Amino acid sequence: METTRRWLRALQALGLVACIGLVLWPQLEWSFEAAKRYRGDEASDWKATNVWLESAECARESGAWLVICDQGKLIPISDRALADDPGHALVLALWALAADRSILVLDVAHLNLIINLAGLLLLAGLLLVLGSYASAVALLLLGPYVFLEWFGTSPHWAFIGLAAMQPILPLALLARWQRWVSPGMGVALILLGFLTLAFASLLREAIAQMTLVVTFGVLAWIASASWRDRHGIAALLALALVTVLASQAARLTVGLRDRVYTVEQAELVPTHGMAHTLYIGLGAVPNKFGIRYDDAAGQEAAARAAPTVKYLSKEYFRTMWNLYFARWAEDPTEVLRIYLEKCRLILEDRIPDFLPPLWLFLPLLALVHWWSNGRAASCGSAACNKRLAINLVSVAFVGLFVAQAVLAYHTRFYAAPVGAFVIVMLGIAIGNLAHWVGHRVGWPAGLR
Repeated sequence: METTRRWLRALQALGLVACIGLVLWPQLEWSFEAAKRYRGDEASDWKATNVWLESAECARESGAWLVICDQGKLIPISDRALADDPGHALVLALWALAADRSILVLDVAHLNLIINLAGLLLLAGLLLVLGSYASAVALLLLGPYVFLEWFGTSPHWAFIGLAAMQPILPLALLARWQRWVSPGMGVALILLGFLTLAFASLLREAIAQMTLVVTFGVLAWIASASWRDRHGIAALLALALVTVLASQAARLTVGLRDRVYTVEQAELVPTHGMAHTLYIGLGAVPNKFGIRYDDAAGQEAAARAAPTVKYLSKEYFRTMWNLYFARWAEDPTEVLRIYLEKCRLILEDRIPDFLPPLWLFLPLLALVHWWSNGRAASCGSAACNKRLAINLVSVAFVGLFVAQAVLAYHTRFYAAPVGAFVIVMLGIAIGNLAHWVGHRVGWPAGLR
């Protein structure tokens, strides 16, 4: 039996090496070669990206980050980047300081590729730690196309890798609680999860909020199972507090900048606000309100409602909240119709292209899990529970991205991160079927 296990581990290691050498590495080489199309570009077609480059150059000259150098004054980057999240600008500024050179448009493309690669490898590593070899292989075989094939110089091109990092914290908490990993590994994974959550807060506030919701759901489940343990509840409250702090990394970083450097008073919000997106999101499909999914549509609506309010200021977002709820009051049936239409469109999409649409894929996954685990005598084992936990966390993130598509815009540009979780669930389904086959033919539990 032990000899068989050794051979199995050797074959698994060989399989991982093959995935990296035959699929991941060639795709990575192709992507970096394709990125050369940005060589020589002095500016990006995405306005915020050009502000990042200007901020990085200011950091190189002044040592200050998240600012623009303007005639001897330090101007908050938010007043130029138009309510964009500060993560890319911060990383590029630190890059400029470390390398002591100007940051180029090509560097932004490379940064997005590196973030996506990091997300792919971190998620695959987490799956291996949890013993989900089939999911890790599926991710390394199919993930390079999803993570690295498409890229550009706007922040959106890094969101696949960014989202792929987010299951680390909720799954680490479950793994530590259920003793699926050693105490040291559990603590290390939880710390890594806090770092990836903070990173998400810097790059995309909406993704960080998704992680916050999923993590709080996990903490609530753990608390419900151990409510009589006062020390355990205190530890969970401490973890919840640290989770909230990590999810506010963007605001804390901006506050730290204001304390460290003499910066002009910011006029615009330093992160990506929600009210503006919710309002123009009503225009993602044809609607009776005449709203269109365009930043200018929100600006025009606010100008009509409050002509003196500056675009993307705090007052602007308050105005947009009022306008958004006014549409609900005007015709709630039309708002619901808009959301149902966007829900239909996102569920009919194939993400990734080579798999069935979400409305079919998700029920099939549930059926496979029930058939292969729910009816098996070994259901309730650690392996079964790990697969179930990975599936549930993945489904939670898919659901939150679908909700984002319904509330904002259903295009693949924003929903692409769903592909990372769908591939993971495909791998889990393969693992579930292998478990079912092993159970039927009587393989030892350690080989399933």
